Amino acid sequence: MNKALNMSVKQIILVLSLFFTMLAPAVLMGQEPVPVEISRQKIVVEGKVWFMHKVLKGQTLYSISKAYNVTINDITSANVITGNGIQESQILRIPEVIKNQQSSANAPATQAKPPATVTPTTTRQENVSAHEAKPTQQQTNTSVRQTDIPSRQVVSEVLQDDKFIYHRVAKGETLSSLSRLYGISVRDLKKANKGLLYPREGEYLKIPRRKMSEETLQKIPEPVADTARTVQADTLMIFVEPDTLATEETSVIERLRGSVRVEVLLPFFLRENSIRSYIDSTRTDSRGSKIYKEVFLPEEWIYDASLPFVEMYEGMLIAIDSLRTLGVEVEINVSDTGADTVAVNRLITSGRLRNADLIIGPVYSYNLQRVASYAAEYGIPVVSPVQLRDQRILDGNPTLFRLCPSTGVAQDIIVNEVATHHNSNVVFLYSDSLMIYPQTTGFWERLTAAIRPDGISDSTLLTSHYYTGLIPRNDTHRGISSLEPLLRGDRENIIILGTTLTPKVSAAMATLHTLSRKYDIKLFGYPEIGDLETIDLRYFYDLELIILSESYIDYSRAAVNDFLRIFHKKFMTEPTAQSFAWRGFDMAYYFIGGLALEGRTFIQSLRVFNPELLSYDFGFIRAGFGSGFENRHMYILHYKDNMTISVTNPTVIMPSLFVIPKSGFSYPRRGVESNSLNL
Repeated sequence: MNKALNMSVKQIILVLSLFFTMLAPAVLMGQEPVPVEISRQKIVVEGKVWFMHKVLKGQTLYSISKAYNVTINDITSANVITGNGIQESQILRIPEVIKNQQSSANAPATQAKPPATVTPTTTRQENVSAHEAKPTQQQTNTSVRQTDIPSRQVVSEVLQDDKFIYHRVAKGETLSSLSRLYGISVRDLKKANKGLLYPREGEYLKIPRRKMSEETLQKIPEPVADTARTVQADTLMIFVEPDTLATEETSVIERLRGSVRVEVLLPFFLRENSIRSYIDSTRTDSRGSKIYKEVFLPEEWIYDASLPFVEMYEGMLIAIDSLRTLGVEVEINVSDTGADTVAVNRLITSGRLRNADLIIGPVYSYNLQRVASYAAEYGIPVVSPVQLRDQRILDGNPTLFRLCPSTGVAQDIIVNEVATHHNSNVVFLYSDSLMIYPQTTGFWERLTAAIRPDGISDSTLLTSHYYTGLIPRNDTHRGISSLEPLLRGDRENIIILGTTLTPKVSAAMATLHTLSRKYDIKLFGYPEIGDLETIDLRYFYDLELIILSESYIDYSRAAVNDFLRIFHKKFMTEPTAQSFAWRGFDMAYYFIGGLALEGRTFIQSLRVFNPELLSYDFGFIRAGFGSGFENRHMYILHYKDNMTISVTNPTVIMPSLFVIPKSGFSYPRRGVESNSLNL
């Protein structure tokens, strides 16, 4: 979960409107596209001409923006778009694009490629000459400034037709003030705007002309008419403009051709986000009776559980745009799977997933198992984008890719590192008294198998110790005495924390920090230890803690800075190091690009497409015969006593229990420290 929820009001509105817009085409699959007719009504605000477009059923922000030749950002910045997206009969203010401004004498030779209709087909690769790989030019997004209308004295910025005048709500205006302004009753105002509870700043309300006074009608200027034109709705489901992000390739790929159909199954929790109020009954009156009051949530509020996946989806969109500049056509269908099985079961029974080239999600183990089993029948790769509780999820699912390394991968890497410290004293601290938990016994078995004295010259010692973490209050000596007998003063002491329980990790590190003044101590631990906020950061450096991370961001790289720039441009904020946006980009770029290059044979030839990603360094290896693939690459973070952190990119370690087929290996590249969700 993201630790920093500092998102602006405008950014929240934009994010929600974006993925709601993406969900709408998925619902309309199989229906006739709804044409978008250019409105004949215009207004002039401070010298700028605006169309006033009435939304029809089935129209989307993408189809409307294409018809008017503007960007989605032009529309969202000039209108109030709620969490439910645009609504039928909603009035949108859209800037008019002057035709003589669209072409310039100084225009570059390479023109922006217009969006094309994408139809699901088999992925393919074609050879193209190098000069065809030139990136397209991004059209500049123009920011639209909103102006409150109308004033009490003069009604100047309104759209009108034979039946209605459309009023843009200004700050502070109410139903009562609007009824007085136009000389109509509140009842007539509500009747003309069905479902209206209260006017919101920036939205347009219909004012019935026949109910207005003649004095007010005389103040309204005649609308500017224009010849209507009709543009057929586009079925393309990508709505952000292409923005080039240069990623390095091990083998330079200048051009890709083909189309990839992607099904995204993520829990956006649309129903939870649509609830914008609640009943507060915490207060009572003088007689002790409860007072019930409806409390409205602020516009910037967003359901916590959906935020990481909104950010992941944002990163995926940027990756798709980058691939489009290489010639890949992508159709992306988005489904809100929530946390139950109903939505997933409907998708499976509908047969829609059968036509996919790639499935991303679901994130919960019980849903993922069903989708992976179904996809295996048709050879469709499925990517699990988060940590999973089911450690055996890959068994029997040969097309499933586990993006986040399991606990066993972390154990193998730690053991491999510890084995290089010869003539040391290795102490394994575990937290279950009988050592019966599979996570504990597996770790200990790996240690005993790998750490053996290397001849006469190596005298490595290995000891296991059950650590309770219980230290009586004001009895520091007892805490020290529980660990000091395990340490040696004549050699390096390697302490391995085989637990992630906060009380025990905290107590062990506090005790070891005291003993580090007398003994040479180095500490190894699971990746989750780095996220424990209750531990003094000083302990990390003084004990020279070594932990693992599935991803890492190098902010000095040009590609990383390009991603931050593009992300800020599109979503008006920047992702933190823990944001799922980085993961979303790497996942989409790697798998969609690989499928465009090799088709579904990409599963058996993972070494062909080898891009240098932003945060991850995928090293997928098949977990066993008939099983899926697991990413076995992790970074080693070493905290130094000089208050620095060194990052090591180790080679991928094969599983220790069986031999892996050669077709399942992916060479490591490079790779954001991201938070984990065990689902």
